[in-house]
Amino acid sequence: MDEKVYTEVRTRIGQNFRKFRKQKKLSLRELEAITGIGFSWISKFEKGTVNFEIDTLLKLASGLKVQIKELTDFTHGFIE
Repeated sequence: MDEKVYTEVRTRIGQNFRKFRKQKKLSLRELEAITGIGFSWISKFEKGTVNFEIDTLLKLASGLKVQIKELTDFTHGFIE
C-alpha cells in the first residue's frame, strides 16, 4: 500500500475516535486518566498524525467503550 492510503486510514480512524469521544463528553485529559495514554498522543492520534499498534487501538477503544469495528467504519467513503 502506498503512504497516501496509510495516512487516510489513520485519519479516518482518528476522526471516528474523536466523534465517539465527543459524544461521550470526555476530554483528552479524562481519556488519558482512563487509558494511561498521554493526552498529547491521543490528540495526535485523532488527527491521524501518529502510527499506532493494534494493542493501543484496543486500549483506546476499551477506554471509550466502543468496538474497534466502530472506529474502522468507513461507510462515508474511502480512497480507492
